[in-house]
Amino acid sequence: MKSLVIFCLTIVLGAASDIFSKRLIFEKYNSGYFSIIHNYLGIICSSNKGSAFGLFQNKGTALIFLTIFAIGVICWIYYHSDKSNTVNTVALGMVLAGAGGNLWDRIFHHSVRDFIDVHIKNYHWPTFNVADMLICVGVGLLILKTVKTAKAEEEQRKQD
Repeated sequence: MKSLVIFCLTIVLGAASDIFSKRLIFEKYNSGYFSIIHNYLGIICSSNKGSAFGLFQNKGTALIFLTIFAIGVICWIYYHSDKSNTVNTVALGMVLAGAGGNLWDRIFHHSVRDFIDVHIKNYHWPTFNVADMLICVGVGLLILKTVKTAKAEEEQRKQD
């Protein structure tokens, strides 16, 4: 039961922070560029009718169904996961929250709203949002946990 509470809380807080941040930023900074750290970080409102990195432009309906399918897969993975592993629970919740936040945008805004602009000199990363960060951090945690578990299992086999 504790795992389910953590999972649901992560989803609700993550998706709410994404939706709220997009609403706040797009109401306040809808035109122009706002520099936070000169030459490194800023806010610029943009809309992405595709997927990550602007791929699959104008495939909104297909991306909505793909996201719903992905959410189903994440729920299935959570259901079958080790509920005593809090890192996996939070990581899966983060990925689901990010998918849900971007799904909200696709349904209600017909594109995903991005606003975080990172650049270092001439290198410019594609604009992203809180949902994208949640997905990346969640997947990163899952990868790290998997690698750590695999190394621990390998060490255990060597000792046996």
